[in-house]
Amino acid sequence: MFKTIKQTIHNNGLTWHYAWIIVLIASVIQTLASSIRMTFGMLITPLSESFNWSQGEITIAYAISNIVSAVSAPLAGSLGDRFGEKKIMIIGSIIFIIGLIFTSYSKNLTTLYISYGFIIGFGHSLLLVPLIPVIMKWFKKHLALGISVWMTSWGIGPALSSPIIAALLDQFGWMKTFWILGIIFTISIIYLLRYFHDNPTSKGILPFGISHNSDRPENNTTDPKTTQKLQKLIRNTHEYWNMCSIHFLGCVGHSIILIYIVTLALFQNITLIKASIVLSLMSGTSIISRFLTPLICERFGIRTFMSISFLLQAIPILLLFGTNNIWIFYFFAVFFGIGYGGEAGGFPILNRRYYGNAPMGGPTGIQFLGGGLGMALGGWLGGMLFDFYGNYDLSLILSICASIAGIFSILLLQNPKRNLISK
Repeated sequence: MFKTIKQTIHNNGLTWHYAWIIVLIASVIQTLASSIRMTFGMLITPLSESFNWSQGEITIAYAISNIVSAVSAPLAGSLGDRFGEKKIMIIGSIIFIIGLIFTSYSKNLTTLYISYGFIIGFGHSLLLVPLIPVIMKWFKKHLALGISVWMTSWGIGPALSSPIIAALLDQFGWMKTFWILGIIFTISIIYLLRYFHDNPTSKGILPFGISHNSDRPENNTTDPKTTQKLQKLIRNTHEYWNMCSIHFLGCVGHSIILIYIVTLALFQNITLIKASIVLSLMSGTSIISRFLTPLICERFGIRTFMSISFLLQAIPILLLFGTNNIWIFYFFAVFFGIGYGGEAGGFPILNRRYYGNAPMGGPTGIQFLGGGLGMALGGWLGGMLFDFYGNYDLSLILSICASIAGIFSILLLQNPKRNLISK
C-alpha cells in the first residue's frame, strides 16, 4: 500500500511531507480497529452454537458498542480539540485493548455486553474520532488525497481480516482468536503512536501545501474561547445536524449487510469460508470507491456523488432475496462495495467547505454520533427481525429504505461553495 501511495503522490506532482506519514499511521490504526469491529457478524454463529444464544441477544452487544461509540464521539472530538488528539488516542487504545482481552473471557451475555459493548465501544470512539481532525490539520492543500488514502483503510481492514479471522475461528475458537487479535493490536498501536503528532507545530514544520514564504495556517492551534465560539456557530447551522442524519441513515443501510451477510450466506447453506470471501470482496471493492470519492467530490459535485453512492448501496440488495447462488453473492458484493465505500467519503470535504479551518473535533464527533447510532440500530434490528420472522427479508428491505431516505437527506444540504460560518 505504501508504494502505491508514494507513486500516487509522484504522479500528482506532489512532494513528500511528514503529513503522509500521519496519513499512513492513521490508516493502519483504522485498518486494525475496523478489522475487529466490521467482522462482528462472523462471531454470531460461533457464539450461538457455543452458548445457544439467539442472534438478537448476541447483536445487542454490537448495538451497545456502537451506541457507546456514538454517544461518546462528540466528547472524544471535543477532548481532542482541548487536550490534544494523541493523548486521547493513547487512552482510547488502552481501553480498546482491555475490552478485547475481557471479551475473550465472556461466557455470559452480561459480560459480553460490558466487554464488547461498553469497553470496546468507548475505546473505539476515543481512538478513532480524533483521526480526521488530525489529518485535516496536516493538509492545507490536497486534503482530498490525504482523506482518500485514509478512507481506503476502512475497506482494507475487513477485506484482509475476514478470511484470516474465519481461519482463526475455525482453528482456535472465538476466545483464543480475541487473545491473538489483542496481542497484534497492542504491539502495533504502541509502535505507531511513537511517530504520531497532533499537528505540524509539534513536529516543528508547516502543514502540507504551506511554504515558509506563505502565510501560516489559520488554525493549527486555537485558544479555547475561540474554539468554543466557532463550535457554537457550527452547531447553529442546519448542515451540522443534517450530516449527522445522513451518516445515521447510511450506516443503518450498510450495517445490516455488514453484520448479516455472512449469517445470511450460512442460512443459505454456503460455507463459512465462502461466506467470509463475500464480506472480504465487498470490503475490498469498497477500497476503490473510498480512495476515489474524496478526489471526485472535491472536483465535481459532492452531493451528487454521495447520492449515487447511497443508491448503489440500496439497489444491489435486491439480488439477495431468496438466492443461494454464491456467484450472485459475489456479484452483489462488488456493486454494493462500490456504494458502501463511497457513502462516507464526502463528509470531510463538506466539513472543510462549510466550516473552513475551524476545529473539526465537534463536527466530526456529531457525524460519528449519527453513524454509530445507525450502525447500532441496523446491527441489532437485523438479528431481532430474523428471530421474529425466521428470515432476513425484512432486514434487507429496511436496509434499502434507509439508504433511499439518505438520498433525500443529502438533497437538503446547501450548496457547499460557501463557508457557513463567519470568523
